[in-house]
Amino acid sequence: MCKITAATIAADGQAVAKALNSIATALQTSDPSLANELTVAAQTLVTATTGWTTGSPIAVINDAAQAAEAVLGAIPETAVYATFVAIAVTALDILIANVSTQATQTANIVGNKLAIEAHIDTLPENPYRGIVTIKPSLFGPRKALKDAWDKQVELEPNVGIKKL
Repeated sequence: MCKITAATIAADGQAVAKALNSIATALQTSDPSLANELTVAAQTLVTATTGWTTGSPIAVINDAAQAAEAVLGAIPETAVYATFVAIAVTALDILIANVSTQATQTANIVGNKLAIEAHIDTLPENPYRGIVTIKPSLFGPRKALKDAWDKQVELEPNVGIKKL
């Protein structure tokens, strides 16, 4: 977990949006309105992360990610795909924290991780926060998200969620 770059944030935004869209597809049959809100939130996140550059305001990404988290928080915890929602919330938390702490990140992996975890503790309540842990990866948060997501797909193939 080295210092996060604008390119990493953009790629992470794309990966999280893909996860959000997968959940929206699963949600479409039970709650089309909420599914549409999640699709819009995913697109807003992509737009915000694609346009972000190092040193630019973080409020746009924070707002987009927290809007996505608010929609995810409205999904019943009894949904068959609830674990996927928890994975997406964790990925969004990492994305928000990476952007928020980017200016102070250094080559100190432990210090960066602690700063990110401390920032996550300041985020608004979400019933899915803290349910799953995405293991750190040398290839960045999107690789860790993909690994956690794809492993869950293998554990729960009957849910109908596809691998990222």
